[in-house]
Order: sequence, then structure tokens, then C-alpha cells
Amino acid sequence: MAVKIDYNKCINCKICYERCPEGLFGLNEQGQVIVKYPTECWLCGACQMDCPKDAVKVIYEANAKPFFLKRDDKE
Repeated sequence: MAVKIDYNKCINCKICYERCPEGLFGLNEQGQVIVKYPTECWLCGACQMDCPKDAVKVIYEANAKPFFLKRDDKE
């Protein structure tokens, strides 16, 4: 699994759900964010970077190379 949600920290703001470019997050019957397609993760880190409670972690395997490590918000 490439992405994990710490539900002890998660406030269900749905930022990870909205920002994931691959759409790997989904909602369960109660409306809580879940990792629906864990094998589809691009390892971009957008969910982890944008989580206001540090509840989402991208887990990089030893041989995996992420597409982005940090975001430059300056334009």
C-alpha cells in the first residue's frame, strides 16, 4: 500500500480526496475518506503535503521514486 490514513488524526476535511490527481481516494457509506485504489498511487505526495492534520502518509518503497517531493507555491 502506498498511502495510509491515520484516522486518529484525520478530520475528514476531504482535501486528499479532492486533490489526488489519480482519484485513488473514495468515501465509505458514512462519508469518511478511504484509500479506495491503493495500487494506483503515483507517489506524487499531494495528499500528504496538503493534509492540514498530517494524517495522510505516502509510503515509498525502497526502489520507488516519487514524481514530486515538495510543492513550490510561488509563481
